[in-house]
Amino acid sequence: MKIIGFLGVMFLPVLVFAQGATGRVIESNSADKGIPFAKIHFVDLETTIYADSLGNWSINELPQGPNHIIVSAVGYETLHTDINPGDKPAVIQLHTAHHQLDKVIVSNLGLLHRESITNVESRSISELNNIPNSSLGQSIANIGGVYQSGSGVGISKPVIRGLSGSRVVTFVNGLRIENQQWGADHGLPITDLGIGSVEVIKGPASLLYGADALGGVLYFVDEPYALNDSYEIFVRSQFESNTLGTMNKAGIKFSKKAFRINVYGAYDNHADLYLPNGTYLVNSRFNQASFKSAIGYRKKKWVMNARYNFYQGNIGIIGDTEDSIVTPQSFQTSVQDRSMATPFQFIRNNFLSVENKFFLGDHELNILVGNTNNRIQEYEESTTEAEMDMNLNNSVYNLRWKIHLWDKLDLIVGSQGMLQYNSNSPDAEEQLIPDAQTLDVGGFVLAHAHMNKWRFQLGGRIDQRQVTLTKPFETISNFQESYTGFNTSTGFAFLGDISTIRFNISTGFRAPNFSELLSDGVHHGSIRYEKGNPNLTTEQALQFDASYALNVEHAEFFINPFYNRLNNYIYLSPSDSTIDGFQVFNYVQAPFAQIYGGEAGFHYHPHRAHWFHIESSFSTVFAEDDNKTPLALIPQSRVSTQFKVEFNMDRKFRIQNLVLQHLYYLQQNRLAYSESYSPDYHLINLGINMKVTGGVPLEISLGVKNLLNQQYYDHLSALKRIEIPNPGINGYIALRLDLKGSIKKKPD
Repeated sequence: MKIIGFLGVMFLPVLVFAQGATGRVIESNSADKGIPFAKIHFVDLETTIYADSLGNWSINELPQGPNHIIVSAVGYETLHTDINPGDKPAVIQLHTAHHQLDKVIVSNLGLLHRESITNVESRSISELNNIPNSSLGQSIANIGGVYQSGSGVGISKPVIRGLSGSRVVTFVNGLRIENQQWGADHGLPITDLGIGSVEVIKGPASLLYGADALGGVLYFVDEPYALNDSYEIFVRSQFESNTLGTMNKAGIKFSKKAFRINVYGAYDNHADLYLPNGTYLVNSRFNQASFKSAIGYRKKKWVMNARYNFYQGNIGIIGDTEDSIVTPQSFQTSVQDRSMATPFQFIRNNFLSVENKFFLGDHELNILVGNTNNRIQEYEESTTEAEMDMNLNNSVYNLRWKIHLWDKLDLIVGSQGMLQYNSNSPDAEEQLIPDAQTLDVGGFVLAHAHMNKWRFQLGGRIDQRQVTLTKPFETISNFQESYTGFNTSTGFAFLGDISTIRFNISTGFRAPNFSELLSDGVHHGSIRYEKGNPNLTTEQALQFDASYALNVEHAEFFINPFYNRLNNYIYLSPSDSTIDGFQVFNYVQAPFAQIYGGEAGFHYHPHRAHWFHIESSFSTVFAEDDNKTPLALIPQSRVSTQFKVEFNMDRKFRIQNLVLQHLYYLQQNRLAYSESYSPDYHLINLGINMKVTGGVPLEISLGVKNLLNQQYYDHLSALKRIEIPNPGINGYIALRLDLKGSIKKKPD
């Protein structure tokens, strides 16, 4: 009660007083030329306003202390700055944009990407979909150092610098998402519905997202709410020739004074994949439906966001056949079908979170509580009775306090935790992993200092995980084990006028999950028998990450090498034995594994051809264990090059841009035991984006992916083990309608 009373006294005065702010947006080379209708986005408040025709703007009820804003306008470089309520009118100067090479994007913590010590890459989903993708996994694989594994289009798992599964942690608006990601056939649990951007932290460089993230973090951020006192409506439909796939989605945004709401819905339906040889991949069909909503409320120094996501999918399981002699032809057919047939997975996800932000002068308190529920059913023989039925329920909290100590020093203190239950239906015939409980609790502190062009960061974190068997399983009657880890991160950044240097040293901790410890059964999605190891110990990572970026007027170059050493590396090792006709794979540990490589690239924008862009990047990863034996499923080195031509048309029907993408995957000949060689290959994708203006703006996108119908084998594809190539040529067309308007105020 004393604590509650103290918090009440502390919050009471700051919830009473709030001030506004005014300002003007002008051109940098003019003392008084206002920029009409400039966009000002208040990051922490999740509120956006527009300047008037003269560049003037105003807003009421801002929190005390610095408020971070993003100011943008067509034809000008985006600016990030802080303003304080009650100050004299802010004069904001924007420079004319010749290019936008350094992607300066505010992270979910309100820190500038350019000022971050860790190398955070932030990309908008629309940017990643210049050539539209079939899944969110395909979209994020356009980021350097990020790949995807899985089978077909329906199952896509993120891979960051060679690590995936439980070593990559996924967040959506601060809510940690758990979906049995240890399984090779358990893909990303969300679609791109309502997602505005993604931030990628590569390796264990961040202390703010809990344990496990030895490979990295994917942090998805929703699209912003509509502007104050306005509404937005959109409808989008896409058709793909390869799977005869239809993808339809719609959404509405509404904002009135302090109240905001976003509502979205989507449904996708795909038939079997078309292969380059003219046949179709049996049972690669899938369909999925999703719903998403967000409700926001802002009152003086308090912001609340409540979010709910629902997903339901039927995903065909590829690679199962009744042929006595199995060949690649066993999985191919001349008839394309979309009706669900066994074996298949039925997946249902429910995600709910409530976030509250309190602005306490120079401090900000963020409290998030949430629950995620993931149910997976596998149907092998019957479409009505599931052979496997698992339910994963996860309750989480995330507490973070940002403290502005002095002008040059900020502190972030916080705690995170989750209580996770895995349960099997008593009616299911098979169990792969047992009924078990996982309890995680962690705390961290992070200091961020800045002096002139230098930035410094130092922090520490402690985590504890307890895994408990809640019901006897196979030969194990009871199991309870605790794992504790302490991590640190330190680094610096130098932000020069044309160059940026970053360096970070960080450690990571990952406790084994109940799948690695206790699994004992057939995993049909991977077609193998998996056996856990109760004697596994924690993995410990040490990563060195450096980057250098050079920015001149019309070009950018960057290079980002890294070295990541993992002690007690956990992996699945194939054995010579079989159970029930399935090869047995055991979870074992190597004394250590080392992963190293990096990304490099450039972006060129000619001065005399502002309409032309060339962007290219190179990603490579090497990985081996203590015996210098290559690790399994390490992605091929990749060169990604994109040519973009922008058109400046002033007519009702206009071509916005033309995009040509070339992907070159080098051969993978560093092979683990039981792996096969993957030759190099080229892919060419072509897209054109158009727009019809008028009463109802219509956006049109059309193009072709795998233009040359290249037959290729991605080294990370689960189809490769059954000698099936990746999808063939795929034409697409997408239409999007947008409606926007203001909500008229009632007359007094």
